[in-house]
Amino acid sequence: MKIISAEFVKSVSIQDEKIFFESRNEVVFVGRSNVWKSSLMNALMQKKDLVKTSSKPGKTRTANIFFVNGKYHFTDLPGYGFAKMGQTMRQDLDALISWYLEEKKHTIKQVVLVCDGKIGPQQTDIDMYKYITEDIHLPVTVVMSKVDKLWRWEVSKTKAHTQSVFFWARVLTISSVSKDWIDELRKILWEALTQKEQKK
Repeated sequence: MKIISAEFVKSVSIQDEKIFFESRNEVVFVGRSNVWKSSLMNALMQKKDLVKTSSKPGKTRTANIFFVNGKYHFTDLPGYGFAKMGQTMRQDLDALISWYLEEKKHTIKQVVLVCDGKIGPQQTDIDMYKYITEDIHLPVTVVMSKVDKLWRWEVSKTKAHTQSVFFWARVLTISSVSKDWIDELRKILWEALTQKEQKK
């Protein structure tokens, strides 16, 4: 998938009376706080700071929607599992994530679940994977981030472990710095977004 344009559309919060509905094929990015999800999206869309990044975990508290190639939506959901955020805020963000995924499941063609490659998948990641695949039945690609901080043998080890944890799901190890495997992820997303178009 060659991304030639990408721009911010709007943010959606749990306080909004109704979700942003538009019947465009969509890719959603989800993951725990501080897994470099925003950096991955910027690398994917070839934009330096389109998706705002922060060194402070839990700062993103809305679903942020981007318009890609004048045709598709890429949505950055808030991070989950940040213990210091407080129970009420965690519950609100979890509600926003589930609300968005369930309300837009008919337009979402792929979910990218980003996990921290340094520490491996956590229980919250496993719970999210099961929720997406078993409860709302959406396709998932798991991406291990921060792998540029690991030795090559560590990358192979964490990938094998992650595949076993996620029941042999498709797992990519991606560095948003070196851009390794970014093209493979673009290919996966392109196939997901255009699957119905290709069948016509």
